Amino acid sequence: ESLLSSCYKTYPLAADKLYLLTLSALNSTGQYEVLEMQTKNGYILFKAANKSYIATISKETTSTSGIKILPSNSDFSGGTYVQKTIFDTIEANLKNTPEKLL
Repeated sequence: ESLLSSCYKTYPLAADKLYLLTLSALNSTGQYEVLEMQTKNGYILFKAANKSYIATISKETTSTSGIKILPSNSDFSGGTYVQKTIFDTIEANLKNTPEKLL
C-alpha cells in the first residue's frame, strides 16, 4: 500500500456527516489541535505532534464520501500513523454520527 493510498478512505456516509465525525474524532483523543475548519469547503486543518495536517472531506455519491488526510507541507517522513488513528476512530464511531456542531 502506497503512502498516498493510506491517506484516503471512503465511508458509507454523506459528506456533512463524515465532516462532523472527523471533527469528533479529532476532538475525542486530545492529541490533535484543530487550527482551522471550513464546513463549506469540507476541510479541517489540525496539528499533531508539532506537524500540521489537512483533512479534506468530499462527496462521492449521495450516500458515500471520502476523507483524505495529508501533511500540510507534503512531508511524509512521519509515516501514516496519524491517518490510521483517525480512520480507526471514525470507523469505531460510524453508528454514532453527530447530527450537528454544538
